[in-house]
Amino acid sequence: MIAAEDVVLILLAAGRSQRFGIPNKLEVPFLNKPVGLHVVTAFEAIPFRDRLVVTDGCTLDFASHGYAVVHNDDPAAGMAQSVKLGVQRAKDDGAQAVLIALADMPRVTAAHVYRMLDAADSADAVVASSDGVKPSPSPCSPATGSTSCCRSTAMRARAIWCARGGTW
Repeated sequence: MIAAEDVVLILLAAGRSQRFGIPNKLEVPFLNKPVGLHVVTAFEAIPFRDRLVVTDGCTLDFASHGYAVVHNDDPAAGMAQSVKLGVQRAKDDGAQAVLIALADMPRVTAAHVYRMLDAADSADAVVASSDGVKPSPSPCSPATGSTSCCRSTAMRARAIWCARGGTW
């Protein structure tokens, strides 16, 4: 098990919304709030060490919810670019573990995150959650020092993954 207090949350919010057909699906209202703020609300009581959001200019005010904003100047490079930017920032801030979540998952819950943290059973554990068919982004461990470990991102992303490494 890894404690939430030891984990930096990286929220990915720099997608291109191509399949959605509008400029930014995160800003679309869903159950009386923008899609992109549902995860923020669901995770607000989890005592993460820090919270980062990787965005490409979305108008949602993540900073007012306690997130440090990391700008992705090249969202066309895909999710791997956002993962790389978020993990690098977490590493620069001295993080020992990260949890990567997607901002377009309005139904994810804090209980889901705690189950994943409970499943991390060693210093180099990688825990992935998916629909059982399409795990994306590809899980990898930052313990290897690689920031290009999540190359297979063509599938529609529907996963949260947690990675912990004592040395990055």
